[in-house]
Amino acid sequence: MSLDDDDQKRGVGDRLLRYAKVTSAVGGIAARLAGEKYLGLTTDKSKHAEILKTALGQMKGPLMKVAQLLSTVPDALPDEYILELGQLQSNAPAMGWVFVKRRMLNELGPQWQDHFAHFDQKASAAASLGQVHRATLPNGEQVACKLQYPDMHSIVASDLSPSSVGTSARATGATGTGAGAG
Repeated sequence: MSLDDDDQKRGVGDRLLRYAKVTSAVGGIAARLAGEKYLGLTTDKSKHAEILKTALGQMKGPLMKVAQLLSTVPDALPDEYILELGQLQSNAPAMGWVFVKRRMLNELGPQWQDHFAHFDQKASAAASLGQVHRATLPNGEQVACKLQYPDMHSIVASDLSPSSVGTSARATGATGTGAGAG
């Protein structure tokens, strides 16, 4: 088996794990909301909205971007979900210092810290595709270092590929036909 075969298998496995996490979070919430609407069950929408925000916030990439977008569409979601998912727009969770060190090592080599007089360990901003750290160059110039999350190119390609979109649509029951019919 070649290295490319290993990468391809890992990519498929990573993609399946990614979709399993989202499907689990969204499916559980959908089941609770359906139970509330059709069976009169009581659910804690705020708690479930927070769970969804956490799951999608950790996912990064286009799935987090969709959550951000949904939070801006009036009446698309219950208020509790809009409130929680809206936080992903300005308070996306950042990756930790271990991630930053590994990413900088890969980009600038083992002596990457020599390129800076100071490098903030804490991200000053984080978003769906990457995060930003403040730093000072040896000459005193203040700079912002933008770090893209790992494998973001393949995650975006996978999340937006026709087969993934079709799989996601089938998993959520969206077929693209007869929306609003009934």
